[in-house]
Amino acid sequence: MAFRLMAGVGMALSLAGSVALAQSPEDAARWTAINAAAPTPAAEAARAAVTAAQSDCPATGATLGVIEPVTGWRRIDEAITDGQLANAWVVTVQRPACPAEQAFARYVLLRDPGGGLSAQLIHVGRSHLDLDAFSETALPRAMRTAAGAAARDIPGCSPEAVSRSAGLLRTDIVEDAGLGPAAWGRRQSGAWRERWLFGVCGRTLSVMIDFEATPDGTRVTVAPWASLGR
Repeated sequence: MAFRLMAGVGMALSLAGSVALAQSPEDAARWTAINAAAPTPAAEAARAAVTAAQSDCPATGATLGVIEPVTGWRRIDEAITDGQLANAWVVTVQRPACPAEQAFARYVLLRDPGGGLSAQLIHVGRSHLDLDAFSETALPRAMRTAAGAAARDIPGCSPEAVSRSAGLLRTDIVEDAGLGPAAWGRRQSGAWRERWLFGVCGRTLSVMIDFEATPDGTRVTVAPWASLGR
């Protein structure tokens, strides 16, 4: 069975938030050894994996950004320890053949123990957030904000309709001048802001989120309101 990184953004409301453990010298040594044993894939191999995984719009002319190791993401680390993966990397892809609102997408590249390389879509858009904070903290909190605003501001959008229709459409980076460096997919300093766009009951709602990277994990502050689009 193929390793699945996450159940999908629609399932995120059922996930409980968690606090990342502080990075230790032993972690750093272990992740360094893993990256030496399973180094960053070549660009063409990464492109082929992303193209095979892309299904929401044409892959024609797509360009890959920097391929960064995410060995320090908790669920990646656990999968490597369990023998499900050899290593993993994240890459943001620019997709000129897609509609403008889908022009960027973020993928994780997965190297299996046999050497095979595959890709999985994390989300449409750009973000600096690690997967664990994304799926376990930021997404459920932001979705609750969007859902509450939808039920209040969209006529006929009942809580039941919200639960059936709510989903993350795109993430956008608003401000990242204070972003700190990343190693193994983890940041220990720096702050930035993103805008996440949700689709609910046939309308769009945007939610602003502030992030602060610390040695103990990423602090997530979701605005208590959502802006209703047309």
